[in-house]
Amino acid sequence: MATGTPVMSQNKVEASDLENESEILSESLNQLSAWESQMDKVEKDADIYRLKLTQPMYAKRRTMLKTIPRFWYIIIAENDEFAEYASPDDLKYLEYIDDIYVHHPVVEEDEGQRICNPRDFDITISFKKSPIIEEQSVTKSFKVVLRDNGEEHLESLPVEIKWPHELSKINPQLVKERTNGGKNMTSEDKKWYRAGMKSFFSWFAWTGKKPGKEFRNGEDLANLISEDIFINALKYYIVALTNESEDEDSNEEDSSEGEELDLSDVDVGQKKRSLDNTNGTELKKPKKATQAKG
Repeated sequence: MATGTPVMSQNKVEASDLENESEILSESLNQLSAWESQMDKVEKDADIYRLKLTQPMYAKRRTMLKTIPRFWYIIIAENDEFAEYASPDDLKYLEYIDDIYVHHPVVEEDEGQRICNPRDFDITISFKKSPIIEEQSVTKSFKVVLRDNGEEHLESLPVEIKWPHELSKINPQLVKERTNGGKNMTSEDKKWYRAGMKSFFSWFAWTGKKPGKEFRNGEDLANLISEDIFINALKYYIVALTNESEDEDSNEEDSSEGEELDLSDVDVGQKKRSLDNTNGTELKKPKKATQAKG
């Protein structure tokens, strides 16, 4: 029996050490969890501080941009990703967008009464008066929502926008209204409905709660506008001006060569017909960006 006592004693010591290690690990994990919560608060406070500084600056820029003709159309034309969220039928109406603005409601809240997530935002898009689309300003709000799996995503309430009259036949809401809520759709109605769901104007009805039954990738478009197009607008505009300048230099060289061959009239005519062709299916970068300087 005596020979077994040291072994039992050693086992007790090892068990005690394991218990202590487990308690230390548990305490450390609790401390790290508390640290993570504090860090989240610090990051959120930093985001709010940054937004409160930058929001007035963007408001100031907003006023300046209203004096530049076709500024926002030039921006979205320069952004290659935007074309993925607009149908060919939308393009001529997008030229009349004269304001895109992103606002974060949290900047209006007092520190002790915070309700909004700093990542919540509103997007306002305005169309100026034109013969083909009604003058209007529409604001769509987006909120960060936590899913059951712990992932965050955006949701939004639908907002009304007045579609161009020429697109009435593909307006999903009107298609539903004239087919008894969609119950009596013909094959042609379904074709128009699907086409309308791909239109940029359908994005304003996007909620994020009906996958497969509303505008596709509405969250991606909201993030593209708020995190790229709006923030980097001036950079895109400068790129557009640079491209225009390079195109003009290239045209001058082509023109000189044409004069030597005595074919300048033919070349200019062909070039003009190419520029006058506005029936293409791609979002074309404006060729007169330099006019926006004035």
